[in-house]
Order: sequence, then C-alpha cells, then structure tokens
Amino acid sequence: MLAEAGCTVPEIASITGHSLKTVNTILEKYLSRTRALAEAAMAKFENAPATDFANRLQTAVNPKPLKPAK
Repeated sequence: MLAEAGCTVPEIASITGHSLKTVNTILEKYLSRTRALAEAAMAKFENAPATDFANRLQTAVNPKPLKPAK
C-alpha cells in the first residue's frame, strides 16, 4: 500500500524497518502491476524536466499542414 501511495523504496524501508533489499524483494513478489501504477509512472516521466525536450519533439504542432492528395 505504501508503494501504491507513491512512497519510494527508502521511504518504505524507513517506515517498516526492512532493509532496502528486503523491501525490493517484497515489492517484487507482492506488488501488483496495476494500471494506476503505470499511469502514475507515465505522468512522472512526462513531467520530468529531463524528458521535456523529447516530449516537445513528440507533441510539436506541424506549422504547415500537408495538403490533401487529389
């Protein structure tokens, strides 16, 4: 539940008292790969400053639309 709430592995370890390695093992075994987690990950990726340039390339508006074929 902590992972689904957005907590990082170090945060989970500090709350539960597990080691980082143990937290990773537990998450690997029990954490469901849900659509909500995937969407949260994509939102983080899309909004990260490091991905801004790539995102602008993909979403740039074509200044001159192509003419339809006759």
